[in-house]
Amino acid sequence: MTHQEIKTAYERDGYVAVRDIIDVRDLAPIRDFIKAKVDAYSRELYSEGKLSSRYEDEPFERRYAAICQELDILPRNWNFGAFGLEFYDLYNLPGVLSVLRLLLGPEVSNIGTPALRTKLPGSVITSFPWHQDSQYLDQGTIGKKEKHTGHLHMVTVWVPLVEATIENGCCWVIPGSHRWGLLDGARGADSNVRMEADVEARGTPVPIPLKPGGALFMSNLCVHTSKVNMTQESRWSIDFRYFPTPDRADLTVAQHKAAEFVQNKALAGGRVPLIVLTKEHKPTWEEWEAQVLEQRRK
Repeated sequence: MTHQEIKTAYERDGYVAVRDIIDVRDLAPIRDFIKAKVDAYSRELYSEGKLSSRYEDEPFERRYAAICQELDILPRNWNFGAFGLEFYDLYNLPGVLSVLRLLLGPEVSNIGTPALRTKLPGSVITSFPWHQDSQYLDQGTIGKKEKHTGHLHMVTVWVPLVEATIENGCCWVIPGSHRWGLLDGARGADSNVRMEADVEARGTPVPIPLKPGGALFMSNLCVHTSKVNMTQESRWSIDFRYFPTPDRADLTVAQHKAAEFVQNKALAGGRVPLIVLTKEHKPTWEEWEAQVLEQRRK
């Protein structure tokens, strides 16, 4: 796709899937990070007698699923951390930044943390109901409806680490739903947001199967979901979010307030948004690492 085709599709639909924009070798550090964490987890459980096997011969797509199957657990979240040079490099991938410049402009930050998705076989809790990413960002309390970022343009970049198919729970989107505004919905006891509107009555869902090397760019108001993984392997993916840098981007008063909300929420959680596009100084890995460690100490 040309830059103009990418921008036109995104503005029309609220998302665009760009294939072969990432060199798959650039995803190897993230996969290696996952492998090391899963290996350490299996070693710990095996030494404690909680696992009959470390499942070392299982492939990347299957090993964590096999461990969880024996433990009879289906975790909603990845609980083994997601910070390091490999993530700094991920947020700064040249192909991703070239698209972000088209969509968000010249002053852009990553929120400082990714969502590593471990969609396990048969896991209902990771078949996220229809939602907009702003709903998850804005709502921190179960049952409490809050709206902070409906007028701020943010972009989610969703990247598969294994092939995402309809069978293993790829993303589904509703084209044009970003023009509906920030809809009502609230977090349930399982932490998943559930929308009040019947969104499938308003638009036609479209699946987005995607191979490693591709990336799905979505507006924070694009209505999307993912369904149950019907295979026996984990559907590994990682998604990360970008927003206009509050003190550098050209924003309205309302947009600036929303961007500050995003920044302050990250800082309160011990994270530091990372500037990835700017006309001014761009932090090195060492500088950003120092900022994050200092924020965590606070």
